[in-house]
Amino acid sequence: MSHSRLTTCFLLLASTMTVLASATLAPALPAMTATFSHIDNAAFWAQMTLALPGLIIAVCAPLVGALVDKFNSQKLLISGLALFLVSGVLGYIWQYSIWLILFSRALMGVAVALIMVSGTTLAGRYFEGPRFSNYMGLQAAFGGFGGVLFLSVAGFLAEQHWSWVFAIYSLSLLVLPGVLLWVKAPEIKEYQGQAANRPKGWMNKTFILCCALALVEIVVLYGLTLHLPFHLAELGHSASTIGLVIAAFLLAMASVSVSYGKVRSLLSVKQTHVFGWIIVALGFTLLSFVNGLSNITVSGLVIGVGLGLVRPNLVVWLFEFVPPMMRGKAMGIMTTCYFSGQFISPLVFEPAILALGFEVFCLVLAALIALVICLAIIANFKLTKSLPSRLVDN
Repeated sequence: MSHSRLTTCFLLLASTMTVLASATLAPALPAMTATFSHIDNAAFWAQMTLALPGLIIAVCAPLVGALVDKFNSQKLLISGLALFLVSGVLGYIWQYSIWLILFSRALMGVAVALIMVSGTTLAGRYFEGPRFSNYMGLQAAFGGFGGVLFLSVAGFLAEQHWSWVFAIYSLSLLVLPGVLLWVKAPEIKEYQGQAANRPKGWMNKTFILCCALALVEIVVLYGLTLHLPFHLAELGHSASTIGLVIAAFLLAMASVSVSYGKVRSLLSVKQTHVFGWIIVALGFTLLSFVNGLSNITVSGLVIGVGLGLVRPNLVVWLFEFVPPMMRGKAMGIMTTCYFSGQFISPLVFEPAILALGFEVFCLVLAALIALVICLAIIANFKLTKSLPSRLVDN
């Protein structure tokens, strides 16, 4: 395997760690809640183990983005992978205290901020144009296929004991050596020479729109991954079945993301985004009307198809108008938007589901997505009138 292929491979493998950070705990949530049932609001605190890393990532990502633009992003990526391993091990060691588990999850958030921002920014330096679109499709696919594997294993481990899912985080040991050997950051001096001519117009209305869509995307994603396990558990399904259903959802995301580069050759970034969200809204509408396991799984597959288009598309859109020397900062801000939504999701949707029920919640969520699509189309129409043509084309 050539050096460039090894570089690409380990960048992609590092990106899968962000899937490990949260989704793999989903099959363990019901059992974790039962273990800490003596604590007030145990279900809420169990869900927070899934969501807390999002808050920490949201806080840390802009700082990491600023560091990536100034320092060696490979070393930041290695530091993130090392902290990822340590925080995962601590989660297992501290399994008898929900509060210490939450602390380990906060450390996990710092690790993911380092991995996500530095890894994507490094990829943006290695690849440009259609090659970057193809890479982002592969990154989303690796995350999806990795999630299928990780969630399937996590479901099996949760059947033995919920704390066993923390063992999965040791997989970062397989990625660290490869990143150290084959992922080298381009010399920072290549970008410093352009510092005096840094464009200042990239933080514009288009950037704000991208950040808003990132927030909505992750809220929707966690609206499914946080609450579907509890819904399936109420219907009498086991932890391993829950893991397989969520894995199927991620498989659909991954399968579509593999072909993202081909979709982009036919549609603009904006058309791709609208098309993806229409499919997501359709999936949640279907989910609101079904109860059988097979129908729930099909609904999840439809949602996965839509998110498989949306997820890689947003970063490609961002990197089309943000200059290379500012992409760390831009990615840090967008990452904050992504994971603010991850933290907000249980705070907003838990009361809504208790009040409405899961099925009605899904229908309301589909309606909100449709509303966002309409607002995005209106915003795009206004932007095409107010922005220069070089930005409109993006």
